[in-house]
Amino acid sequence: MAIFTKADAADVKVKELTKKPTEITLSIEVTPELVNKCFQDALIQVQSRAQMQGFRSGKVPLQLVKQNFPTHIKERAVDFVIRAGVAKALEIKKLNPVTVPSLTKADFNTLEENKPFTFECLVETAPEFEPKNYTGIKITKKSDAVSDAEVDARIKEIMEHNSRLEDDADGVIKDDSFVTVSYDALKNGVKDAKLSADSELIDMSAPQTVAGMADVIKNAKKGDVKDFTETVGGEKVEFKVTVQEVKKKIAPVLDAAFAKDMGFETVDDLKTKVREGMAQDAKTGAERETVKQIEDALVAENNFELPKGLVEEQLQSTVEGFLQRYGGGQNIPPEQKKEMAEKMRENVEKDLRIGYLIHAIAKKENLTAAEADWQTELDKTLAENDKKEDKKIKAFFNERKDHIIATITERKVFDFLKSKAETK
Repeated sequence: MAIFTKADAADVKVKELTKKPTEITLSIEVTPELVNKCFQDALIQVQSRAQMQGFRSGKVPLQLVKQNFPTHIKERAVDFVIRAGVAKALEIKKLNPVTVPSLTKADFNTLEENKPFTFECLVETAPEFEPKNYTGIKITKKSDAVSDAEVDARIKEIMEHNSRLEDDADGVIKDDSFVTVSYDALKNGVKDAKLSADSELIDMSAPQTVAGMADVIKNAKKGDVKDFTETVGGEKVEFKVTVQEVKKKIAPVLDAAFAKDMGFETVDDLKTKVREGMAQDAKTGAERETVKQIEDALVAENNFELPKGLVEEQLQSTVEGFLQRYGGGQNIPPEQKKEMAEKMRENVEKDLRIGYLIHAIAKKENLTAAEADWQTELDKTLAENDKKEDKKIKAFFNERKDHIIATITERKVFDFLKSKAETK
C-alpha cells in the first residue's frame, strides 16, 4: 500500500538561505501537525506489512505495531516528512527542480511527534538567461552538388563490393592477392592454439593478424610452406605457414547485365539512381553541417552556468548507454569510467546548453509548437503511410506527444535561425 503524506500551505514555512544561478538552498520547517500526520501515515504503512504471532499479516493492531516497530515507523515518518515538506516548499516558491532535491542539513534525532521539524535542502533549477547573438550567425554553406567523377567513384565502389574471388592462374602470391593459409604458432616448441589458425583468408593489401606474414608468403605458391619468427606479446613465436589457395579479385564489367543484376534496366538507370542517392546524402550532410555551425555559434555566445547535478546525471547516463551499446561494461574499472566521462563531458554540456537555448529562443520568438502543430504532423505522417498503419501511428503519436511537440519546436527554432543567418 503506497502512502504519501500531503501538506497544506499552513503546514510548511520555507525561506531561501542562498541563491545561485542554478542552485537554491531552502530552509524548510514543518509544523507539529504535519509531523503527527506523517507519523500516523507511517504507522498505517508499517501495519500493512507487519507480522506478529497470532495475527494475520497486515492485521496487527495499531497499538501493538507502535510498541513493537518504533524504528520502522520513524524511518517511514522521516521519508514522509521530507517528501511532504519539499513538495510543498517547491510549490510555495514556484520552483521546478531539474534534479531530485538533496538534503544538505537534517538532524533526524530531533524528529518527534508534537514537535516542529526543520531541515535544509538544495534545489537545482534551470538557468535563467537571455539568449544572445542568435541572429546573423555566419554560416559557410557546404555544397550539396554531386559531380560526374563522384558518381563514377561510387559506381566503382559498388562494383568493387560485388567483386568475386577466383583461383589465380599463375598461383603466385602478389600484393593484391587473396590467400588462404593455415599456420601453427610454436612457443618453445609447443603449439599455441590461440595463435594458430586453419583456413584463414588473407588480403595481401591489408594489415595482417600476424605481423610479417604477408612479407614472408609473398611470391610463394599453393602448397608452399614458410617458416618465420615474430615477437608476440613480448615473446618469440615460431610460425609455420602453409599456403592453401591463391585467389585474385575479379570486378564485374559495368554493362547492362550488371545493371540488371543490381535491379535496373540500363547502366544509365543505375547511374541516375546512384546520383539521386548521393545528392540526398550530400543534402543531408550539408544540412547537418549547417546545424552544427549554428550550434557552435550559439554555444560560443551563450556561456551560462549549467546545473551541476544535471550535468553529472546526463554524463553518467551517456557513459552507461555507451557501454551497453558497445560491450556491456560490467568489468570496466571505475577509474576508466571516470576517464570516459571526462572525455564526454564537453559534448554532454554542449547538448544541455543547446537544449536550454532552443527553449529560450522559442519562448522569446514565440516559436513554441502547439497542439495544432502536433495534429498537422500526425496528419502528414498518416497520409505518407499505408492505411493499415493508422492505428499504430496514432498510438505512437499519443504516447510520444510531448516529445513530438518538443521536436517540432526545435525544428521551428532552427528554421528561424537559418533564415536569420548570414550564409555564404
